[in-house]
Amino acid sequence: MNIISKALLLWLLLLPLFGRGQTATAPRTLTLDEVVQLGMANSKSLQISMAKAEVAHSKTRQVRATTIPSLTYSGSYYRLSDNVEPFETPLFVVPVLLNQTISRVSLSEPIFTGLRAFNSIHATEFLEKAARFDLEKDKKEVQLNLLTAALNLYKLQEALQALDRSLVTAKNRMTDIQNLNKQGITLDNDVLRADLAVTQIETARLETDNAVTSSQYALATLLGLPTEQPLQIDLVAATAAVMPGSLDNFLENATQRADYQAATQRAFASAKQVAISKGAYFPFVNVGANLYSSNPNQRQFPVEDRFITVWDAGVQLSWNLSGLYTSRFSVQESKLNLVQANILRDQMADAARTEIVSNYYSWQTALQKIALTEKSVTQSIENQRIIALRNKQQIASTTDLLDADLLLLQSQINQLSTKADAQLSYFKLLKSAGKL
Repeated sequence: MNIISKALLLWLLLLPLFGRGQTATAPRTLTLDEVVQLGMANSKSLQISMAKAEVAHSKTRQVRATTIPSLTYSGSYYRLSDNVEPFETPLFVVPVLLNQTISRVSLSEPIFTGLRAFNSIHATEFLEKAARFDLEKDKKEVQLNLLTAALNLYKLQEALQALDRSLVTAKNRMTDIQNLNKQGITLDNDVLRADLAVTQIETARLETDNAVTSSQYALATLLGLPTEQPLQIDLVAATAAVMPGSLDNFLENATQRADYQAATQRAFASAKQVAISKGAYFPFVNVGANLYSSNPNQRQFPVEDRFITVWDAGVQLSWNLSGLYTSRFSVQESKLNLVQANILRDQMADAARTEIVSNYYSWQTALQKIALTEKSVTQSIENQRIIALRNKQQIASTTDLLDADLLLLQSQINQLSTKADAQLSYFKLLKSAGKL
């Protein structure tokens, strides 16, 4: 085998390794929907919220379990001392039975508790629904945070591309100015100015590149992806920022937000707590039955050394009469908690409407700024063309030309940033209106 064949064989053996390395570092393009799906599946905060909702469900089941009849068993065995003489009469003798065994099975069920059990079940059910709405609210928060992180990365990546294009232009300007300087057409200060423009863009590019790397790492962590894998955000399919909608349409959903619904459920639970407190005014009625198997059985006379099974059943009523006076303070506390819960719910509705109005006009401002930034880019391009033409005619200075390049760069970055901000503003509006 000659040297060329050996080199070819070695290349074929190493090719899979190179392929794996390229695949690991290849950028992954994600749409906003994919970002949301991956992020919500990997969100630790959502896992905590889900656990809280399950805890609330467990509490509801615990309260329901209190209405199940209580069935208990108890048993005992005793060995008595043998230093007691048997009781004797001319007619019979009461023997001393040293082994004492008792078994008891009890069944009891409260049939009236002042509706406290009934209201407790409904109160925990309302709290469970509130926990479910809290979970929905947390989902919207996580969704908006993911969209914000993705759009911020998109803005940085687009800004980096704009800086790259501007850096190429700036270096070409510097080369042209250096050539003209050698011909004695431009001043040394013009060369320094061009070099400074290149340095400024390189500095901005370095900062932006580091910001992109940091944002990619943070987003990859949120999505549960390898942090070393570059990410690209695709906004081609995202057109929500241009969807029409009036302010009234969004305000109609102010009371459909998950946080408002959660507050409503907690107000219902507070109303049930008032009813639970009032239950202390009523008596407690319980029915029960007991089954005994004892040796000896005390109901048997004279006692015998054998197991006898007996039973009893009855109704028990207890009434804390002093509670008619003392319970009014807990009732008053429950009523005040209900007042607070209702006020908090109303306050949340006002805050929701205020947030919707604020986000709506922020969205409108962003939409209007899109048209202005597009106009600004068009004007900057035309301005750069005119200044470049005048510079060739030695009518405009090199400083004017470099300023025109910088103005175009700023307008381009503002344009792409404004579009992403408009998209994010719309997402915030949807979230505040409970439509995200």
